[in-house]
Parts: sequence; C-alpha cells; structure tokens
Amino acid sequence: MDNKKMIKSAKNLDTIAKVGGICFRVVGIACIILTLVILALGSKINATHSISLDFIKMYLTDQVNINTGYMQIYLTVGLLVVSILCFMIDFGIKLIRRILAPMKEGRPFEADVPTNLKKIAWIVLAGGAVTQVVGIIERIVLMKACPAEQIVNMDVISKLEYTFTIDFTFVLAFCIVMFLSYIFSYGQILQKESDETL
Repeated sequence: MDNKKMIKSAKNLDTIAKVGGICFRVVGIACIILTLVILALGSKINATHSISLDFIKMYLTDQVNINTGYMQIYLTVGLLVVSILCFMIDFGIKLIRRILAPMKEGRPFEADVPTNLKKIAWIVLAGGAVTQVVGIIERIVLMKACPAEQIVNMDVISKLEYTFTIDFTFVLAFCIVMFLSYIFSYGQILQKESDETL
C-alpha cells in the first residue's frame, strides 16, 4: 500500500509530535525544579494573593491570614501533578510516534499499532482520573489555606456551600481510543489476509 498523502501526513505529524514531546519534557522538568524551589524557600515566598470567581477577581489585603503551609502544599501538589501529566503525555507522544513510524513507510496496519493505541487509551484514562481526583484535593487544601469566612462578609451571607464536580470526559476519550485500537486490529487482520492472497 503506497499512499503518498498518508506518508507525507505521517512524516509531518511525526515532526510535530517530536517537537511536542520535547516541549512536554521541558515543562515537566521545569515543574520539578519549581517544586524544589518552593520546598526550599517555603514561607519565604511572598506573592500577591487573589481569588477568581468566574468573571470576578478579588485581590486580598494583608489582613487575610493565609496559611502558608497549606499554600505550599497546594503549589507543590499542583506542580508535581502537572509534571507527572507532562511525562505521561510525553510517553503518549512516543507511542503515537511508534504508530506513525510504519505509516511513514505506507504501512498503517502494523502489528504494534493496536497495542500502542490501547496503551494510549490507558494513559488517557489514568491521566484523566489523576487530574480529577487531584483537582478536588487541591480545592480542599486551598479552602484550608484561605478560608472563605475571612474573605467574604459573613453578615450578609447565610451560609457557604462548596460544590466539587468531576468531569468524566476522559472516560469517553478512553473508550474512543480503545475502539480505534479494535478497528486497527481488524484492519491488521484484513491486511494480513490481503497479503497472503497476493
């Protein structure tokens, strides 16, 4: 099967993937370095504190007591998770490049393609789950670092309600990529039968 358009597209996508992988690796390493800086400096880090609520951004005065220990945990967890996700994406990009390698030679239905697609599906599922769970943990830690009762006027508010949501879009993405792996697996069988016939 010699499809020049597919070969050219695969080569272009491989180049883009290679650059993307390098970028994600650099960001992952930078997040680890920033985490170490935050752990080393600890409470010495002083930043302007603000809270965003949809379209409203509130800048806090020095009278608000922000728990620097919880804030340090919040920043550390956030940076480590971003670092882990960057390395997971980098690994996913390596798998994509393995899929593109035979396509650059005009062979889209190689034996490793379905296996690599399944690995990508599991990375999507794991990455999505980690992102959602850690997102909730970060919100809880942020609530401890900067209690809302200090920020809002409790005389005009009857109660505060916190709502945590989980976005399950990553499960749909997992199902789609897994379904693609089955399609490529079937295509591989058809390709093998076609080659044996010839």
